[in-house]
Amino acid sequence: MSKKFILVFIVTFSSIAYLIPYMAYDFYNQFLEAYHVSDAQMGWLLSAFAASAVPSYFIGGWIADVFNPKKLLVMSCISTGLVSFAVSFCSSFPLLVFLFFLFGITAITLNWTAYLKIVKMLGGDDEQGRLFAATDIAYALFSLILEYVVLVLVTYIVADNPMGFKIAYLIYGSLSIIIGIAIWYSLPSMTYEKEGKGLKEDVRLMGHALKLPVTWYLGVFTLGYFLIRSVIPYVNPYLTDAYDQSVVSAQVFTTTIRTMTLMIFSPIGGMLRDRMGASSSRLIQYFSLGCIAFSLILMLIPQGKQFAIWIMIVSVLVLVFNSLMSNFLYTVVTNASVPILYVGSVFGVASAIGYSSDLWLYTLCGTWLDNMGNAGYRLIWLVGAIGGLMMFAMGITLTKKYGAIEAKAAEEAKTEGSVHEE
Repeated sequence: MSKKFILVFIVTFSSIAYLIPYMAYDFYNQFLEAYHVSDAQMGWLLSAFAASAVPSYFIGGWIADVFNPKKLLVMSCISTGLVSFAVSFCSSFPLLVFLFFLFGITAITLNWTAYLKIVKMLGGDDEQGRLFAATDIAYALFSLILEYVVLVLVTYIVADNPMGFKIAYLIYGSLSIIIGIAIWYSLPSMTYEKEGKGLKEDVRLMGHALKLPVTWYLGVFTLGYFLIRSVIPYVNPYLTDAYDQSVVSAQVFTTTIRTMTLMIFSPIGGMLRDRMGASSSRLIQYFSLGCIAFSLILMLIPQGKQFAIWIMIVSVLVLVFNSLMSNFLYTVVTNASVPILYVGSVFGVASAIGYSSDLWLYTLCGTWLDNMGNAGYRLIWLVGAIGGLMMFAMGITLTKKYGAIEAKAAEEAKTEGSVHEE
């Protein structure tokens, strides 16, 4: 494995910072029981996180264009770990809301776009699909191992401990701090020229990023992509509520499909993107149709224990098509030839748009479930189909807008390859 891919794996460990806020979501049933909250209150917690996270994606892009991204990642891991400690001992819902609000600052402002920028700086344009696919593999392995360890721990080892699931926040918090320290000492200092040249110039850079059409195309695509990934974890409580599956089996299944599909099919999507060159944006159209179709099928499957296997199969298929497109979250800027000077800001604005659903989605889904019971899940799957439709529309738009640029880049790469062979 080349050194740059090893570095990608090391940098990806900083994802512990944003795994922590979503633990409430990943361990949905366990969190409800440990903190004695309703589905609607769970939605409010994640909306509080989004209230600071969404602006943080915007601000984080500017920060990543100004400050050393390695230092930002280290600060993110350590500060998020400290907030995680506080959550583990929290017994007040208002305080819990405040701590989740802080997560948006520590886990997103200091982390997300700095992480993306480091990965982009590690390779050339013809490697972006594979590099970002490697981050998906590293992230999937890392998150899968952590979730399995925590699940075994809270289910069997500390099941009778008064803290119960709250111990998971102590574990994740400790790991976050350790990883922050490890990144500081193990990640080499990268040649990094500060791109900001004072507040006036930095605001100008952000303003230019806002004027780039690709910023908004990527934002809408990201929103559609994460609408699907945000609703699929509701398969966990759906299996227990409507299909009489155990909490542990539902948790294992949901965790496994979310991570394994990303780990297996993201690299495939990345390789297809790198190989297709001029036609790579068309892949979005093809794959998004799969997301739409299978999300709608989820709505139609009858409820009852005998139909559980069909829910599981279709859920996997939704995630397969979704994971095939994950590399486009990061490589669209390459397709559109966005200068590195604006990359952090473009990622920041697009991420703010993409994750803006966190402001309302979880509260809306929680309200549906509290008021409609199991019938509310069908509306949740409809949200996934809408996300697929958004990606399909952006696939068409990107192909029309940047198809010529992709074709030129592919031709140049082919010519360069021929010269090297000679």
